[in-house]
Amino acid sequence: MPVGEDDRICFKKSEYIVYHPYAGLDLAYHAKKVCFSGRSKYQKVDIIDNEAYGRMLLLDSNVQHTSYDARIFNEALCGAARRSGVANVIVLGGGSGQTVMSLLKSSKIKRVTVAEIDELVVEACRKHIKGVEQAFDDPRVSLVIADAFKYLHETSERFDVAIVDLTESPLGLANNLAQLRRLYADVKRKCEGRCSQYVGSSVGLAYEPGMRRSAFGLGEQILSAVKYEEVFIPSFGAPHVFMHAGYAR
Repeated sequence: MPVGEDDRICFKKSEYIVYHPYAGLDLAYHAKKVCFSGRSKYQKVDIIDNEAYGRMLLLDSNVQHTSYDARIFNEALCGAARRSGVANVIVLGGGSGQTVMSLLKSSKIKRVTVAEIDELVVEACRKHIKGVEQAFDDPRVSLVIADAFKYLHETSERFDVAIVDLTESPLGLANNLAQLRRLYADVKRKCEGRCSQYVGSSVGLAYEPGMRRSAFGLGEQILSAVKYEEVFIPSFGAPHVFMHAGYAR
């Protein structure tokens, strides 16, 4: 990378996607190849090939998937559900198809309903990420293009477990505690109180402490047998937290 006159490292922005997860950290991912780049009504969607992590999906520059460490993320998010022997799963978010691919590894899972708001994410991943098209075409999988929170709240169906695969949730919802409270109440009422959830970075300075306490506290207040697991995700550049609730009986 060339050094500018002011001694700051700079590079051609067109060749990199820069993610700023929180103060003090910027991650620059080199796009060896741009497989897809577009914008939906909700977010910017990029799929690139990177020398270190392989094929990557980024939403608003936030890494969602890499071929290198997808197995780490997917095991942390879906492993508890697969091992519990559940049969009917709802995925909130999950447009990348990775959660579905992981869940379908269990022969005990008979149905997976995916509620994803952004159809462009699904279309791009089906076309450009290996295995996603086959996963969504599996007869056990039903894809609903809808607001995941609204769908879970309004559906009359019941599920064995909810997999909450949303971008750094619930911390991103902590400013709307009513919505977060409703989400957990719906999980308790319609998913037997059982869920696995990607929470976000465990780095202490990543979020305002009060927001973190509020988000974690609601889950512990409404759900039972809540456990947290901290997993280092290489492409995310930091340890991240996954929450599991309701598995212990």
